[in-house]
Amino acid sequence: KRILLNNIYGVDIDPQAVEVTKLSLLLKVLEGEDEQTIAQQFALFRARVLPDLANNIKCGNSLIGPDFYEGKQMTLLNEEEMYRINAFDWNAEFPEIINPLNPPLDKGNPPIPPLEKGGKGGFDAVIGNPPYIRIQGMKEWAPLEVDHYKKAYKAASKGNYDIYVVFVEKGLSLLNGQGVLGFILPHKFFNAKYGESLRSLLAEGKHLREIIHFGDQQVFANATTYTCLLFLSKQGSDRFHFVKVHDLSTWQCEGSQLEGNVSTDKVTNGDWNFVVGPEGKLFDRLSEIPKKLSDITHLFVGLQTDADDVYILEEVQIKGKQVLCKSKATGKVHPFENSHLKRFVKGSVNIRRYFLSDLTKRLIFPYETIDGQSVLISTSDYEERFPLTWAYLKENKPRLAARNKGKMSGPKWYGYVYRKNHTRLDSSKLLVPSLAAGATFAADIDGEFFFVGSGGGGGGGYGIALLPDTDISYFYLLGLLNSQLSSLFLRAISTPFRGGYIALNRQYIEQLPIRPIDFSAPSDKAHHDRMVGLVKRMLDLQKQLAEAKVPQAKIVLQRQIEATDRQIDHLVYELYGLTDEEIKIVEKGLE
Repeated sequence: KRILLNNIYGVDIDPQAVEVTKLSLLLKVLEGEDEQTIAQQFALFRARVLPDLANNIKCGNSLIGPDFYEGKQMTLLNEEEMYRINAFDWNAEFPEIINPLNPPLDKGNPPIPPLEKGGKGGFDAVIGNPPYIRIQGMKEWAPLEVDHYKKAYKAASKGNYDIYVVFVEKGLSLLNGQGVLGFILPHKFFNAKYGESLRSLLAEGKHLREIIHFGDQQVFANATTYTCLLFLSKQGSDRFHFVKVHDLSTWQCEGSQLEGNVSTDKVTNGDWNFVVGPEGKLFDRLSEIPKKLSDITHLFVGLQTDADDVYILEEVQIKGKQVLCKSKATGKVHPFENSHLKRFVKGSVNIRRYFLSDLTKRLIFPYETIDGQSVLISTSDYEERFPLTWAYLKENKPRLAARNKGKMSGPKWYGYVYRKNHTRLDSSKLLVPSLAAGATFAADIDGEFFFVGSGGGGGGGYGIALLPDTDISYFYLLGLLNSQLSSLFLRAISTPFRGGYIALNRQYIEQLPIRPIDFSAPSDKAHHDRMVGLVKRMLDLQKQLAEAKVPQAKIVLQRQIEATDRQIDHLVYELYGLTDEEIKIVEKGLE
């Protein structure tokens, strides 16, 4: 009873949650009690056995205080909005905690300012599992609150954030000078753009105390969430403890996982990529390599048609100059001009390490390049040059014209809503899916394949084009990117997903360290040329494997591919100057 009344406090916006919490805590009081012990307590203290928790567990909006109403006309808020907002004044509701007094006022001691760093005002500990709600959804049913968060919280100042980042900032503000905070929440803010403001807040105050990172391990049984335990201290410190959990059950039973201490001097508002254990020093060394993939290439997204069901087709049969394709939009098979339809790939559906698989898709691309510009083929030209495709487009005109809220209803109704990177698609490039089990890059040297943007469903991907002043070969770059060293680096910095998958979005792959080549140095040129030869051999072997029909031939080719892969990896180790011990770390880290 004493602990409940003096030490436990809670706030929730849901009145039912408040009542359930009170009941749960009162049931805790009764544990181990029986009729006799309850009677003895009443006889001794003449007090209720169960305490009144109304002053401890309260209903209100933890994130919105009375300042919300400043400058607003209360009469403009309807009853539903008032109940939903339910502003909560922490100072008024918990005055003895938020603004405690120094020893008795009759000694002339003034109140301690609330929540100052190092002061006594505030809670000793704040714990919780904040809600995980993207702000786009809240805009529909809570627009007033969303607008307030943006003005009141630093963590809400960037992009389409998740509401849990605001709870972290609020929880930190409620701590006293020696207080600590512990939340379970998604670790997406470590790398997401919207998390930059919160990362900045925590980095500036050196608030990190400990992080237990669950990677792709699932903590909640009935929901797929990628979480961590985040422990903060108001006072701040020079180091924090970092634990990477690779197996949840082992961690729960034994507690031992990959762990180590990290200097808070290394924590900035940039992406948080904390690597500890044997991999830590190697990761730091690779990170210090000045040349990154973004320095030598242009990374670009694919097409955005806003009507993929119309433009992307399933090839059925090629008959002379025609190709028969099935349309998802019509559910029928249509004839098209084979020379007009582009070969098409979809992210992790088709892009593999060194090769493209299951290539059954075709694309209607109603543009042509004139003087370096992508130009929509005119209606007269289309009807004359590609009558079959034009007839199909006209059949789908109502669907296409309705795109972008009807703004495509004009003469360019058959074009794409967004025109971006059109002229890059038929040029030399490397391709990478936005999701894969590790480093997964393929070559399209002839610019034969078009692809969609970084959308969901495994269809997204990126193109990688060498900058004009770059001397290295696409084949050399492909060998570096597909190496085990590249996979290890990407696993350290990328967002993990269930099944061992990682995100290969631009923000991650652009950080890959690239070993430059000094072509005036014979050894460097020899390394470059050897890599080019190995990668060309790999591409040829993959092509032979795809065409092989006899099982024994497939086995032989697969062995050759694995041997070539090992040679590429060892050449990469040599190029990056890895020691025998570092090589063991790489290969062990990917087991």
